[in-house]
Amino acid sequence: MVSLLESDVLTAATFPEDSWDTWDDQCDCMYTRIGFWTNPYLAETLEVRMCCIWDELYKLFPGKMRKTPAYMNLNSGEWEKDPLEWNGEFDMPPGLWYRQLARQTGRSVAEMREAYKDQTPPKGVPRPVVEEPEPESDPMMDMLLSLAQIVAGLKEQVEAMSK
Repeated sequence: MVSLLESDVLTAATFPEDSWDTWDDQCDCMYTRIGFWTNPYLAETLEVRMCCIWDELYKLFPGKMRKTPAYMNLNSGEWEKDPLEWNGEFDMPPGLWYRQLARQTGRSVAEMREAYKDQTPPKGVPRPVVEEPEPESDPMMDMLLSLAQIVAGLKEQVEAMSK
């Protein structure tokens, strides 16, 4: 039986060098989804490319999934057939761009990755700076500030008379 220490030494060489993330573009799934669970009490972490597993499940159960060639615009409640142009504040992640191009052209993600690997995805659009409006005058606060000035003046007069 391998002791816990020996087990840790054996598995230490298998620590991942990097973390998976949704836009790491390490698979060809249209919807990249990464499951990540870590537990300090077990000293163990589980990462799962859920998108790849789901793609395989869809093949086994074609009647239990549906893919609609449009997206539901949650603002209007309407189906939109055309992919939205990039309007994010940061540059579009390459992985998302390849998938958008694949959807627009009907080609695979792998083909788009290869065809556009030397090109730059759409740039981010910073939010416009909105100037804060001047705060409206509060009559009660104005009255209190006036009273504070009167009291301060009276205090100065009293102090001057007492000298």
